[in-house]
Amino acid sequence: MKVCLLAPVPPFRGGVAKYCHALAKELEKRHELLLLSYKRQYPELLYGKASQIDPELTGDTTLKEFENISYDVDSVSIASWLRTSKTIAAFKPDLVILPWWVAYWAPMYLYLVRSLGKKGIRVVFICINVFEHEDGGLKNFLTRLVLRRIDRFIVHSELEKGELLSMRPAAEVKKHLLPLFEYHPQPAAGHDSALHLLFFGFVRPYKGLDTLLQALAMLRNHDLRLKIVGEFWNDKHRYLELIDELGIAGKVEIVDQYVPDAEMSGYFSWADLAVLPYKKTKTSGVIATAYGFKKPVLATDVGGFREVVEDGRTGKIVASDDPGAFAEGILWFLANRQVDFAGNIAIFAAQHMSWHSLVDRIEEFHGRNEK
Repeated sequence: MKVCLLAPVPPFRGGVAKYCHALAKELEKRHELLLLSYKRQYPELLYGKASQIDPELTGDTTLKEFENISYDVDSVSIASWLRTSKTIAAFKPDLVILPWWVAYWAPMYLYLVRSLGKKGIRVVFICINVFEHEDGGLKNFLTRLVLRRIDRFIVHSELEKGELLSMRPAAEVKKHLLPLFEYHPQPAAGHDSALHLLFFGFVRPYKGLDTLLQALAMLRNHDLRLKIVGEFWNDKHRYLELIDELGIAGKVEIVDQYVPDAEMSGYFSWADLAVLPYKKTKTSGVIATAYGFKKPVLATDVGGFREVVEDGRTGKIVASDDPGAFAEGILWFLANRQVDFAGNIAIFAAQHMSWHSLVDRIEEFHGRNEK
């Protein structure tokens, strides 16, 4: 099968680029792949002060992994959209895969869907998110405007499947859990007897760091350590003030920076538990990352988390936006360190979270599995 994937891949950084890179590698194993990535993904004004490029990587690294790849797409240039459509059409793909996660892509995707549709080319949307985590009226309008024009989707939670079908009842929507990111864990380093908690990833309001800090304060007499590892997009001072007010500065370490893959292993090897006190979300790559390091998770009951966390086996689910409930979850892990979380995670991930099975689902849109 001939497949075109238009997506950010390294050296662009972040979970979406990592996701698309892993998907591309699996597609390359089984099909003739045209991988189109960006020379400009977002305008600097929109992305903010943070760099869009992983400082540890270069484009040359990814270029060597794929037979047919280019970094020519400019999301801001209409002329680039026209060239991209022509490039895809010349390749004559059986399927075109477009990842969807933010409403920013609405103008370019609307053009591509219409242009490729006129040429009889099938388009599949992989919804890493259906609606944005931090949504709003305009973002929701643009999301609906685009997704109501699509007939084929992959989603990563039952909740998002329902959202799509409510917008597009006739669409073909397939669900597959967010696949497991593969890492090479370091040997477990010896450390003190404390329970080590890791909050990982960009720090944004919907992720509930304030809830976690309040829960930690409730457990100030227990042997706990917390590392907050990831860039603060805004309001860092607010969290620093909260840490001081709660009197837990001695239990908290902040690493305010983007962490490339090469450095992740040190943090996850240190951790006993990944914590996700999110107030709202649909899915999270942090769970897939934690599972990749065979680490259990404590997560709130939001979005599709209950579908990916086996309560008491691969982690624990507690009520959202509730410091007391989150504190109880931490206490549960203190009392249940003997559980074989790593073994349970390995079994669950093999059954439900492989890139191979995700590509199987994509192939179903074409109706055959042969190359």
